[in-house]
Amino acid sequence: MKTMFDMDNPFFSFMGKVADYVILNLLFLITSCPVITIGPALCAMHEVLPKMAEGTEGSLYRTYTQAFIRKFSGAVRIWIPLLLAGAVLVFDVTVAGDVLGADFQKIMMPVVGSLLVFWMLIFSWIFLLPDGTGSGLKNGLKGALFAAVKNLPRSLLMIVIELIPAAGYLFFMRIFLGIILPFYVCIGFSLSGALCSILAGRTRIRTGHITT
Repeated sequence: MKTMFDMDNPFFSFMGKVADYVILNLLFLITSCPVITIGPALCAMHEVLPKMAEGTEGSLYRTYTQAFIRKFSGAVRIWIPLLLAGAVLVFDVTVAGDVLGADFQKIMMPVVGSLLVFWMLIFSWIFLLPDGTGSGLKNGLKGALFAAVKNLPRSLLMIVIELIPAAGYLFFMRIFLGIILPFYVCIGFSLSGALCSILAGRTRIRTGHITT
């Protein structure tokens, strides 16, 4: 009976990990509210996740905020051009094709689609790499694209994970509103970040526990 209420009980350990991911998710959402700060928020989250896996994060709030402040300048300088480029590509896919007609779609859609894939590959890696935003825009983009192509199968899985909310919104609105949106508000972004961290090799699972 005593072991049932022991804080080292596997159940309580598991619930403690879940609570950490919920807190990290909340910190990410709060610091992402101005769209221009999504880049630093992603950098901070991906710096904290490997430490959480090791159990060396200390104060989760302090570790996250320190990483957010430290990465802020470099991440914003990369995120804003990346955001603008992504917005143009999405506009071309969703609006420009309908406005300019079938000829434009036949000629430009393969090009725009390919550029959008490259954009997703870069986005999946640039805020996850330890120095992805610290070496300037040009070097950061090159490093992220190199890592994405080098690890292409895992990169594609990362893109699939990251596109789940968008796919739910576009194709399964009821499921999105009833399940996907609440899940991501509670814990979804931190869990998807953890999965991408594992796929990228920053966090590895071995013998039943997580290490880096």
